[in-house]
Amino acid sequence: MSITLKLRKNLSEPNRMTKSFASGTDKTYTGNFKGEMSILNPVFMIETTDDLTMYNYAEIDDFNRKYFATIRAVGYKLWEVSCQVDVISTYATGIKACKALVKRTQGSNINYYMNDGTFYTEQRSIVTYHTLKKGGNNAKLGTESYYLLVAGG
Repeated sequence: MSITLKLRKNLSEPNRMTKSFASGTDKTYTGNFKGEMSILNPVFMIETTDDLTMYNYAEIDDFNRKYFATIRAVGYKLWEVSCQVDVISTYATGIKACKALVKRTQGSNINYYMNDGTFYTEQRSIVTYHTLKKGGNNAKLGTESYYLLVAGG
């Protein structure tokens, strides 16, 4: 069975759904595979004089999948391309089509009015200093003083 492997240079973070790639650097290789081939983690041997060290991403249209690629030289003009499926990019269309109600958000975008069984609180630091008077005079350094500490929260 003939298969086409497209190697690309991914510039995005691994967990980004829509990847960005270096322009004009894509390489496409076509060949046959012998025996069994894993669809989730395929491994390819490519014989070429091209330098493949810059590539870190692969696409195989025959499998309808996109992959993170690890490439290493194993001999003169012989490269091993180990692929691991990129689930987020492979199924991006289906993920984007999903509709969901998000119950919780991170950061300051909390919806306090959504009744989801969670009690939200807000913390504000307020520090107030009062000097207590003894006998009508302000307490002075070195004299007997009284402190009242009130802590809440």
